[in-house]
Amino acid sequence: MLINHKSKIINHKFQKGFTLAETIVSIFAFAIIMLGLVALTSQIFTGANKQSQVLADTDQARKVGYGIINELRNAQTGNNGAFPLEVAQNQQIVFYSNADRDNTIERIRYYLSGGKLYRGVVEYNGSAYNTTTEVSKIVQNNVANSTSTPLFLYYDSSYVGSSTQAALSQPINLTNVKYVRLNMQILNKAGLKDINVYTLNVGGAIRNLKTNLGN
Repeated sequence: MLINHKSKIINHKFQKGFTLAETIVSIFAFAIIMLGLVALTSQIFTGANKQSQVLADTDQARKVGYGIINELRNAQTGNNGAFPLEVAQNQQIVFYSNADRDNTIERIRYYLSGGKLYRGVVEYNGSAYNTTTEVSKIVQNNVANSTSTPLFLYYDSSYVGSSTQAALSQPINLTNVKYVRLNMQILNKAGLKDINVYTLNVGGAIRNLKTNLGN
């Protein structure tokens, strides 16, 4: 009986649990690990959201850019006999094109104002283009182009497609313009490091005006 009693005492000693101090240390260590996991998970999702926003912004810019160039390629004489290109400025372009593919040619204006790119359309009323009836809407937000970074660049028939070739100087003789290039800078609103703006470069020849240019 004495032997059994001692055996129970020994087993009891070996089965003793954590002390209060050990428990506190364990909880503290577990809390630190959990906070680290939460921070890591949050960073992963934040980075993914920023990347998704960047892709959305650049995708929208590409759609807008190619839309502008497609309309320019199809520029033609207005219903009132106006030359296909009416205004060729650094931050504004006005031309005539059948954008909605109806029976009349629209007067289309793209212009930059307050960091936003607008598209204004005037329909032919049967006798003239009444600019007071222009319907404008924003097609691109967060445009970073300034007076020192033209949104639209213009080239004559000597243009060979090089991004380093000098554009025509302002003021521009409209009859010299054969090719238009869009140089749109989009602000990095997603907050990704080391990137301030994203630049979209796309261009095309005005088919009804081109001479020795490609498409």
